Amino acid sequence: MRFLILFLLAPFWGSAQISPSFLVKSNLNYILLESSGEGLFGFEKDGKYGYMDRNEKVVIPAIYTYENETLRTLPSFTKGHVRLKKDGKYGILDKTGKIVIPFEYDYLSIFPLLSNHVSFSRKESGKTLYGIVTMQNKSVLPAEYDQFIAEDNMIVFKQNGKYGLADPTGKKLIPAEFSSLTAFPAEGVLLAEKDGKYGIVDTKGNWLFEKPKSVYTLLGAGQGMIRCKVNGKYGFLDRKGNEVIITRYDDATDFTNIGLAKVGQKKTTSIYPSHYGYIDVQGKEIIPIKYESIGLFTNGLAIAKDPETNRFGFLDKTGKWVIKPVYLDGLSFDEFGGAWVKMTDAKYHYIDKTGKDYGTVDTTSYRNFSKDGYALIANIEYAYVLIDKTGKQLKNIEDCDGIYMFAEGIAGYKSKANSKYGFMDHEGNKIIPNEYDGFTGFTDGVAKVEKKADGKTKSGYIDSKGNIIAPVAYETAGAFRDGWGLVKKDSNYFFVDRKGAIKEPPQKYNDVYEFKSGFAVGKIKGAGNNPPVFFYINTQLKEEFSITCWQAYLFWENVAVVSRDNKTFELMNKKGEVFKTLTGIETLKFCSDGMLAVRENGKWGFINDKGDMIVKAKYDSCESFRYGYGRVKMGSKWGIVDKSGTEIIEPKYENILPGENGLFIFFDKYWGVMDKTSKVLVPPVYFTIIPFEKERAIARLGKLYTIIKSPLAK
Repeated sequence: MRFLILFLLAPFWGSAQISPSFLVKSNLNYILLESSGEGLFGFEKDGKYGYMDRNEKVVIPAIYTYENETLRTLPSFTKGHVRLKKDGKYGILDKTGKIVIPFEYDYLSIFPLLSNHVSFSRKESGKTLYGIVTMQNKSVLPAEYDQFIAEDNMIVFKQNGKYGLADPTGKKLIPAEFSSLTAFPAEGVLLAEKDGKYGIVDTKGNWLFEKPKSVYTLLGAGQGMIRCKVNGKYGFLDRKGNEVIITRYDDATDFTNIGLAKVGQKKTTSIYPSHYGYIDVQGKEIIPIKYESIGLFTNGLAIAKDPETNRFGFLDKTGKWVIKPVYLDGLSFDEFGGAWVKMTDAKYHYIDKTGKDYGTVDTTSYRNFSKDGYALIANIEYAYVLIDKTGKQLKNIEDCDGIYMFAEGIAGYKSKANSKYGFMDHEGNKIIPNEYDGFTGFTDGVAKVEKKADGKTKSGYIDSKGNIIAPVAYETAGAFRDGWGLVKKDSNYFFVDRKGAIKEPPQKYNDVYEFKSGFAVGKIKGAGNNPPVFFYINTQLKEEFSITCWQAYLFWENVAVVSRDNKTFELMNKKGEVFKTLTGIETLKFCSDGMLAVRENGKWGFINDKGDMIVKAKYDSCESFRYGYGRVKMGSKWGIVDKSGTEIIEPKYENILPGENGLFIFFDKYWGVMDKTSKVLVPPVYFTIIPFEKERAIARLGKLYTIIKSPLAK
């Protein structure tokens, strides 16, 4: 026998020290905030997104919709432009918010490596075809193509299953006759395959050289050298196909503008290369192949792991240590000339090319800066705040890893420091220390608390000041009501009063249920196939009356529900008299405020303690009558009815819960507050809100963000 009483368990989450050299702006409270490039930050508001600058000035208003509501990622700027979605159509804005391509396309894609060009698509006979327009919305290539791969001055297109090449004006340089084309714009060549031929062509489609595909795998191009693979080994060809560096390496990258390529060789029986170095275009080892770890050259330096010390430092292109190997770990230098390195304090520090230390941004990690030099740090320990009914933040709640629903003006909270539970009042003041391993909410000024010891959980009672009423030493404890708690010791039930005195039940029962509305219940099983007997025990611990039936529940206000035939529900008064049969009721759920949720013909409504139908059974669910209001569900949406049966808030919200004085918290992507007239008092911006008590509620903010910037970025 259990009563369905719904509680909202709403845990919240409560910044690492950041060196002032990085700090731009901190404690930005948003549901979602992302660094989006061009010095702008995408933010969410009311389920839509826009963009602001570092000072929170809105540059692009939050009127745009997510491309994917599940992933909810914000588009980033590419070369000063961003693709957005509005009213089901795509358009493109510049970083000032000006619309450069109107919202008239079913799909758009900005080429990340080709400026001033955008791919669009349309569907024809069930097939998606692609075209290209400029940022001025002028046609370059019509929507007649299967695919585009564009970079710098080369646009590889696929049409009718074949590949060709166009320039940025749309001029066809190579007709669509190749079975594959991979462009290397910096080298002005393409890896091509056609009619059994395999090799490198120029931008007119002329073969520079061919190689048998059964022998060669051509992989990349750089500095006039073509990276290739033969029999599992890497080497390099020139632009005529001559083997300049024979295939002898177990790994290799393309040559870069410093004239070097990273290569690796196995030094053990491992299938993976275990040592790396760098060679020049003649194949000479400029940096010996002896490093277990070495990065690519950025800003003229490469991070490497010293084989003698197992520490990391930075080499120049001659193999000289420019920054000595003293770090536990690290990353390559970024475009601003900064690198993250892990020092012996176990933290990542940001250094420049001289080794100057600019400090840390997190206790153990780092943040990579985008091309505009900015990054975001999201505080994953979400803050708790005390709010009033206007949403005004009255107080920060510290050291919390979870706060739970108020009961009698007191809420339990979980301490972040020791993962124990304590209690706070409706003003957010901690009034009972965090020393318990579990609890239930206060009833009649008493709460059940739990402690663990030697692998066992023991229960007891405390009052609203934290004083022990019954020691935390019992096997179980029920709710404390009507001056009595119910505990179990040595498998026997006992009642406990407010002084902690233990009293035995009137007789030995198989089960005992805690007090509610003036009575506890003792159950004795029936012999054989006979139903059990339920004894109703008054607050003097005397059996006042009993009933033989298959199920009898605790009193719900002035009545109790019983079922004598295990099919039909009946109402019983406090004299033990069954006074009404609830005909047609399939099942029921206990609420409060003298109301009972019942299901009739598959639909839910509410009856009062006289058995009168107050809310017609027309809903898909009814729950949680509290403060004079009940939750009703139609389809997947929730609304509110009052005790007269009037539907005061239409079921159109993902969730809604009644609070004190007609204040309702509602969920529409996030939590907000409205009154009983449906007027929104606080827009839905909170991750969670605990229902109001005494015009106070505790809310969980969205993530707190901090904007940082590389101290080396201009």
